[in-house]
Amino acid sequence: MKKIIINALTQIKRTAVMDFDEAIELQVDDSSDQTVPGSIYKGRVKKVLPGMQAAFVDIGAEKNGFIHRDDLLSYQQTYMAPEDKKGTSISSFVKEGEELIVQVIKEETDSKGARLTGMLAIPGSRLVFLPNASHIGVSKKMSRNEKEKWRLFGHSLVKGEDGVIFRTACTGQSEDDIQAEFDGLVERHRHLAARAEQAAAPALLHDEGDYLNKIIRDHAYEDETEIIIDDGAEFRKLIWLAKPFPLLQKNIVLYSGKENIFSYYGVDAQWEKALRPHVWLKNGGSLRIDHTEAMSVIDVNTDKFTGKSSRRETVLQTNLQAAEEIAKQLRLRNISGMIVIDFITMNEPEDQQRVEEALKAALALDGTTTVVHGFTRMGVFEMTRKKEKKPLFHVLTEPCSVCKGTGRVQSARTVANQAELALREYRHMDDEALWIEATPEVARHLRGINSEHLQNLESLLSYRIYISESGHDSIPSYAIRHIGPINEIEERMKR
Repeated sequence: MKKIIINALTQIKRTAVMDFDEAIELQVDDSSDQTVPGSIYKGRVKKVLPGMQAAFVDIGAEKNGFIHRDDLLSYQQTYMAPEDKKGTSISSFVKEGEELIVQVIKEETDSKGARLTGMLAIPGSRLVFLPNASHIGVSKKMSRNEKEKWRLFGHSLVKGEDGVIFRTACTGQSEDDIQAEFDGLVERHRHLAARAEQAAAPALLHDEGDYLNKIIRDHAYEDETEIIIDDGAEFRKLIWLAKPFPLLQKNIVLYSGKENIFSYYGVDAQWEKALRPHVWLKNGGSLRIDHTEAMSVIDVNTDKFTGKSSRRETVLQTNLQAAEEIAKQLRLRNISGMIVIDFITMNEPEDQQRVEEALKAALALDGTTTVVHGFTRMGVFEMTRKKEKKPLFHVLTEPCSVCKGTGRVQSARTVANQAELALREYRHMDDEALWIEATPEVARHLRGINSEHLQNLESLLSYRIYISESGHDSIPSYAIRHIGPINEIEERMKR
């Protein structure tokens, strides 16, 4: 059975998708990301620009969002002749100070705010619910018979002004399962609308970047998948999100062991390996994975593998193993964008063809879209992988101040998370207190704003935590200095 292990107790939420006890995906919920496409906000109109037929909307982000007249719900619902509608100013449909429910369709950039729409879409695993859209759509990839079947079913499914889109994944599915998912999406929209009535603008109503939402959508119909999570509140949220998918819901488990959940399931060691640039192949060859601003570069080497026959066969076998491992590492580390692979040089075109076919076959297991361009005239291999979220490497590391940015070290936030995991290992111990020393930024993350996080930790772990700052090492680090009675630790800290 496939397992999804979720470490949600700490500030950084980590997820590992395991298959036969081997991690095939490692994910981090980077809550610092803003204006994720698909997120829904209650915003307030700050400025209407008739000359641009657009308006700026405050959604609580760094920059005001931007909405065009044609994307306003009020514009779409206005019963006017098309020629009159097109010639009418945006001022007839929205006013400054007005509150709007909007959805992000393009994320905020350094120079521009997020692009918004008032026509909401509530995505599921196999459906998209369209409140106020009066549209029934079916995937272009379906057969003609499937299209007709779902289009006809859609007319009995939606009510009033609402609409629905049937994705390709509906093919071959039962109407009862699709009905259950649709009902769940409608309920989710009702819940969102109720929150909107209570919330003061600007407010985030639905976070499309939330890691639990993505887990449910990606694995909704995998009845053999077990989800194990270590936080009670997140467990209850997960159960609610999985309500439309009873087969998945019954396999959600709350982990209550004392040992860290990633340590218990053996994920920590695989997590650390996923941050290393060097990857060993089974035959003794290796990969070297490096990242630049423009692309990711993967170098293949024979290393310890010398082969037993000809050089051509040695090179081919190493490259074939490398192709399989590269596909695994792309998914595991979430490497995306332009990717260049420097396989060991092959002089025979048929050998290149075998390696390309092996890589394509391995990439077929990856749910993220990849485009293979093949070998160039210089003999390097080019491909791209769709960017859906930041690579693990960029989320968990930061430029190293010691080497002036030529290398990277683990970020203070990541090290603080490791320190917190270490503190949790002493939960309910017999001693009164623990003294931990950390570099200033790590200490700041451990304490949290106004020391709230530290207070919550002490309450949860049932012992006093003393934090001192080392201040001598610019590389983020920590060390547990002493465990014992409060008076003993306070005396030691004075020395």
